[in-house]
Amino acid sequence: MKKSLLVFLAMISPAVVVLFMASAVFAADSPAVPASVPAETKVPAGDVKAPDGKPAVDVDYRIAEEDVLRLDVWGEEALSGMQMQVTPGGKINVPYLGEMQASGLTQQELTDNIVKALEKNEIIADAKVQITLIQIHRPTVRVYGAVNRPGEVEFKDGDKILDALAGAGSYQADNAWLEQCTVTHKDSDKPITIDIKKMIAGDLTQNFQLQKGDTIYIPPADYRNKFYVLGQVYRPGIYDLKDKTSVLSAVSLAGGPTERGVLRSTVVVRGDPAKPERVPCDLTKLFDKADMKQDIILQPGDVVIVPESKRPDWGKISQILGSLTSISAIRRYGLF
Repeated sequence: MKKSLLVFLAMISPAVVVLFMASAVFAADSPAVPASVPAETKVPAGDVKAPDGKPAVDVDYRIAEEDVLRLDVWGEEALSGMQMQVTPGGKINVPYLGEMQASGLTQQELTDNIVKALEKNEIIADAKVQITLIQIHRPTVRVYGAVNRPGEVEFKDGDKILDALAGAGSYQADNAWLEQCTVTHKDSDKPITIDIKKMIAGDLTQNFQLQKGDTIYIPPADYRNKFYVLGQVYRPGIYDLKDKTSVLSAVSLAGGPTERGVLRSTVVVRGDPAKPERVPCDLTKLFDKADMKQDIILQPGDVVIVPESKRPDWGKISQILGSLTSISAIRRYGLF
């Protein structure tokens, strides 16, 4: 049995070799057809893969400025393997056809337009065209000010203000004036003020969609988002102004009044340093009669003073403030 098998193999081996060699010769003489673009069919752009082997983007993706495309036309070396970047005007330059609109189209729509243009201009009839998106544009915005990683931040289409802030490493917790953040669009000199603090609290009405070239600025904390407590309190100093901070909460933050402090004569100094407004706040009426009108809401830069007498000596207070140059000096440098 084994002998018969060996004889049989010896007889058919030459034939197998001949057939193998014939197949190789036939393959060498046949035109090479790209696997991704069969000669007999037009492959939908969304079904192909980019040259790096990564899956192509969704078929519904709309080409955008600065995307990089690859053009292949089967059988036409001059129109194959060509990379083209979409211009800021949304165009690409196709050999023999010139500029063509690309942005706003899907890969398949652009493919169809090129096929029609090649036939209309009598260059190639029924061309087998493939457009491959090999690099998606990477738009950036600038984020600077009181953030942890100021500089350019890349974003994706659809990203919003909070996404850019996250890309910049978030804000500096102890040094960011979140209520006065600004966004300035490219080619505009009018910054838009937004309140990031409200966004974080859940109000996303100002969480605008990012635009290429936007500049986002979070100013550092300064006198404009601080208030001051002076006079007969245990911890006079400068404090961060929170939402709806009142006179009573300000005095509490400063440790409360000393034994010499007279709450009924508490006053808030605000406004123009040259002609400051004096707003009396009788906190004893607040305690004794629940007179909430005495517990006014503070404004940026307000100075709360708890004096040591029923009738504040404004000459003395002015002298103290004057020795620090002005109320604006207190606000600007936090001096007391």
